[in-house]
Amino acid sequence: MSPDTDTEQPPAKRPRLRRSWRRRDIDSIASAPKRRRRRIIAGSVLAVILAGAAVWLVWFSDVLTVQQVRVVGVEGTAADEVLAAAAIPMGMQLARVDTDAAAARVHELGWVADGEVRRGWPHEAVIAVTARVPIAVLATSPTSGVDVEGVAFDVGTDPAQLKALPKVDAEGDALVAAMAVLAELPPDLAHKVDQVNAASKDSVELNLRSGHLVRWGSADRGAEKAAVLEALMERKGDVFDVTAPDAPTVYRG
Repeated sequence: MSPDTDTEQPPAKRPRLRRSWRRRDIDSIASAPKRRRRRIIAGSVLAVILAGAAVWLVWFSDVLTVQQVRVVGVEGTAADEVLAAAAIPMGMQLARVDTDAAAARVHELGWVADGEVRRGWPHEAVIAVTARVPIAVLATSPTSGVDVEGVAFDVGTDPAQLKALPKVDAEGDALVAAMAVLAELPPDLAHKVDQVNAASKDSVELNLRSGHLVRWGSADRGAEKAAVLEALMERKGDVFDVTAPDAPTVYRG
């Protein structure tokens, strides 16, 4: 046979893939889920302990207690009234302070228009107060102011603020209308008003310090009525009627 003759070669053997496992690797893989479970359990226990410690710290310990109650919005005797009404005990855990109940007690003060109680961590309770501002005084009660919304309230410890204000004789819806009229008057005209009277919401009258009477009517078209009245008062008269600003009237005698 010729050496150049092709001979059939046996197929090459594929290398056999072998994976050798060490005993410690097998044990490690087998124990991995157990380690994860232990870490999860340990983490959960730690979280519970920390949560319990936080609850104790905030709700039961003496660390975060009320050491100061501060009033903002008013000063002096008014602030003292607010503190007394809120009745927030010193030394109480700040988290235990019922802020809604304290605010409700502050609202019971008639001169308070709005009040809010907030926690100022770590040791302070803050009471924010908006006081009603009187623009008139009830003719029947020299210590009762009336604000722009027609709410009457006892000024209590500070009646001096009412001395320069006009009086008002009205009730209910008539009082609301009277205050709406007074609040909308131009400052120079408002300073001339001695008393506001209203039997109903549509029959507001202004008694001026000069002795003149202005029949104003309802609170509608206030700016127009004020402008008409300014021109009307150039005439001689005792009663100026601007209930219908398109047809004003002046009376004498």
